[in-house]
Amino acid sequence: MNLSRRLKRISTAWSRHHRSAGFGIHSPHAFRFVLDVLRERLPYYAYADLEQLREGVKQNLKTAGRHERIISYKNAKMLFRITNHFNPQHIMQVGTSYGVSTASMLSVNSTTRLTLYEPHLQRYPVVAQVLRPFLDVIDVYDALPEAVAHYERCLASGEQRFVLVNDLPCDSDLPVALEWLKTVLSGDAVVVMRNLTRPAMRQLWDECLGDMKHGQSFTNDRLGVIVANAKLQREDFELWF
Repeated sequence: MNLSRRLKRISTAWSRHHRSAGFGIHSPHAFRFVLDVLRERLPYYAYADLEQLREGVKQNLKTAGRHERIISYKNAKMLFRITNHFNPQHIMQVGTSYGVSTASMLSVNSTTRLTLYEPHLQRYPVVAQVLRPFLDVIDVYDALPEAVAHYERCLASGEQRFVLVNDLPCDSDLPVALEWLKTVLSGDAVVVMRNLTRPAMRQLWDECLGDMKHGQSFTNDRLGVIVANAKLQREDFELWF
């Protein structure tokens, strides 16, 4: 995170915290989404399994001598809640986060199918272990255009798109992802982006927001959710969650 953004995050800490409790949010949709999804504190049945899964991945990476950061347990639970709230039939995922984010989403509904773009699966054998229970509902591609084309073919007419971007695995992915997501966000869609402190992800987030004509966004500067819907007026919410 650059210095100016860090200073802004510090200076807006109180207002973000205040809004995160629902104060000053006039949109009924945004109010419910913040309190009932982003900041929901009640336990869900899948939490224990997700925690165990994440710890297993963490230990596997540690044994292999790797120290890469994986999605936090807090964010894995949040991703489960977001997916549970919208209950998509088809999910598009870019990047794996060692499979934990995939498991978080597919634990919601056994009939949901997921298209995964990840060209580096062979680098992390632990991902195959994590995804094994879900292999029947996952289609994996090592090129983003092919993954996008497959995902679009799977959608029923009028179906809401649901997209998770964990990261952009290749430098060439940014223009492809940006072009497609701008089209996605012109309709009915939910797009979740993680790792917004990384330059390419921040650029993707900022340019997507700059192009939107309707819908709402919610972010804590590390994770962001865009709900694109023609019935929602254009609003952005910087929060603490």
